[in-house]
Amino acid sequence: MTSPAGLKTPPERTDEEPKATFMEHLEELRKRIFRALLYIMLGWVVGFAIEPYVYDFLAQPLLKTQPKGTQFVFTHATEPFFLKFKLSLIIGLILTIPLVMREVWGFIAPGLTRAERRAVLFIAPFSAFLFFLGVALGYFILPAAFTFFLSYLQDYPNAVLYQNPAQYVLFVVKMMFAFGLGFQMPIVLMFLAQVGIATPENMWRSWRYAVLVIVALAALITPSGDAFSMLAIGIPMVFLYFLSIFLVARIAKKRRQRFQQNP
Repeated sequence: MTSPAGLKTPPERTDEEPKATFMEHLEELRKRIFRALLYIMLGWVVGFAIEPYVYDFLAQPLLKTQPKGTQFVFTHATEPFFLKFKLSLIIGLILTIPLVMREVWGFIAPGLTRAERRAVLFIAPFSAFLFFLGVALGYFILPAAFTFFLSYLQDYPNAVLYQNPAQYVLFVVKMMFAFGLGFQMPIVLMFLAQVGIATPENMWRSWRYAVLVIVALAALITPSGDAFSMLAIGIPMVFLYFLSIFLVARIAKKRRQRFQQNP
């Protein structure tokens, strides 16, 4: 059977089947780690080929808002090579995430119960969707962020911006990753509801404290730490918190129904 995320579910182990020994588990783990590293290396090669296009894509948020005289400037002879090296690796990791997760799933799935497998197969695509939604929002919010930051450049009439491209690209990647990470909050709350820790009633009563925690998290995961970026990621997270209350309520309802059927 194949899940919506493309993960093949191994057949359930029966009591009659021999269990793998510790050394057999280690051997399987070694093979899967080797294949995962091979995928990453191949993705790195592909990333090296398409890196110029990705760099142009990442440069657009600043170039769209650049004032007259803004330029990308390397300050060290080795920086062009290491920028291509790092960005190609990041691209390779992103491209090979599905294959690497397939190896992780193939190793842990046989040890899970059927209910646990169903939960993972439901949460995995939802988690990926929220992550890439956050990444997309982070990218599209960047032009407004740079417009805000560069608005203060006019206070210095004799100053122009010479942007280091390596620092800029890594900042953009970190910002996009921070948005993707922040959008995983519903997944965490759904997991807590599944194990009986979070309830919709408690989440409604504690929404004020939740907003304070979200503000603190936004300050923690935002690379720049400025108020504009914190609000840009904090406001969607607050919305997702209230959306999570609805999702948690559905999970709690199903838990009560299962308990009534099997007291």
